[in-house]
Parts: sequence; C-alpha cells; structure tokens
Amino acid sequence: MMILKRNEAGLALGSGAVRGYAIFPIINRIKKEGINITAVSGSSIGALIGAYYALHGEADSLLKQAVKLRKKDWLRLVDPNKPNISLIKGEKIKKFLSNHYYGDATFKDTKVPLVVCATDPIKRKSVYLDGGKIIDAVMASISIPGIFPPYKINNRLLNDGGILDPVPVKPLRDMGIKKIVGINLMGYIEPNPDKDMDLISSLLNTSYMMMEQISKREGNKNLFILEPKFTPDPPHMLSFYKWKDKHKIGRQLIDKKINELTAWLKK
Repeated sequence: MMILKRNEAGLALGSGAVRGYAIFPIINRIKKEGINITAVSGSSIGALIGAYYALHGEADSLLKQAVKLRKKDWLRLVDPNKPNISLIKGEKIKKFLSNHYYGDATFKDTKVPLVVCATDPIKRKSVYLDGGKIIDAVMASISIPGIFPPYKINNRLLNDGGILDPVPVKPLRDMGIKKIVGINLMGYIEPNPDKDMDLISSLLNTSYMMMEQISKREGNKNLFILEPKFTPDPPHMLSFYKWKDKHKIGRQLIDKKINELTAWLKK
C-alpha cells in the first residue's frame, strides 16, 4: 500500500476539452511549491495532459508545443468520417499525438504511476487503463461520442472517460494514496446570452452539461478539489488555439488556493 508523505499528493485531472489549458499553471505552481506528484489519473483532456506529465515529469513542454498551433493547424487534424459513425475518424489526431507527444511509450515507461479513465458503453461503466501503449489509452479517453468513433482496445470499444468519471479519483484511492488533488474543469459561472451553436458545439455542450452534474462531489478530508470557473460558451473542437483565457483562469485559481492547499497537505 502506498502511503504519501505530507508534501506528496496524487493528481486527478478532469475532462473539459479546451478548458484543459487551465491545468498547466496549476501543475506548474504545485511543482514550484515543492509538492511531489507521485501518481496521476485523468479523463479526456486530463488524460492527455496527465499521460504526458507522467511520461516526462513535466507539462510545460507540452504547453509550449500546443500554443504554437493555429486554427489552420487544427483544421488539418480533421478527417471526416461516415456520418452514421462519427464526425471524424480521429486517425490524424492519433498520428499527431503519437508523433509529437507519446511515440510508442507504454505505461511501464512513465516516471510516476498513470491511470487513464475511459468508458465502456456496452457495460455502462468506467474503465481504468494502466497497461499497454499510452497513445491507445489517451485516444480511448478523448473519444467523445458522436465526434469520434469508439476506440478499440483488446476487442473492447471505449469512449470518453469523462462520460461517467470526469475527475477520476477512484483509481488513485485504489492505489492507497491518502491525499489527492483533483482538478474539476466542469465549474462554471453564469453563461452569456444566447449563442449560436453548430453540430460539434451542440455535441460538446451536451457532454459538458452531463459531466457538470456527475463531477459534483461531496467533501472528503483526503480530497482537495480545485475548480476553475468558466463561462460556458458553446465549445468548439477547433477552439484549442484560444488558450490564453483558460490558462489565466487556472493561474488565478491556484494563486488564490495555494496556501490553503499546502496547509491541507500538512494536516
């Protein structure tokens, strides 16, 4: 059983698409404060970032690469699929992530333990992946229904991890980790007035509303939740080039909460 010291914590990274940019300043500040992240779990965008962190021991280089991409670069990653299956195939995104971020790395190559959350739509339950190629686990975890087709791993079709577990705390608890910092990207402030939504925005917005309800958690003395607040404008898959406001929200939150977090870890 893993018992953590007072300056150590497991990190559960939540789903939230482009809101994931808020995760980077939080991780960066946690590291600067000398808090040792000893295990990572993640759903959807949280899985993508968490897997990179677990593999490399930092996430700054991922952010530096991501913010260089412009809208036209994201457009090149769209490979239309048959409409009765999904909007895009996801093959170009897989190739991009593999070439630039994960390569052929497996879970055995990580610097800290990693668990990636996906959803089994047939058995209607969360699946926690901790073996095999990292790229496969990440692809399964980001496969939003309707936008991506289900991703097959070992003859099992899997969907986005955020569907049933937007902030995957359970696998860290199952490791025996006593202190867990969760980043819930489903927090929101009052929405702007009516916004026009295209098909992709409608699908993502529906997923967000569902995950907002699931992500609500009762207080737990061993769980510290960081919840950035976002204006829930209709998200779009190609809005990943609009990163600055999300990053700022995460930075402002951790600046406000860091003293409370460090005091909690000492209890």
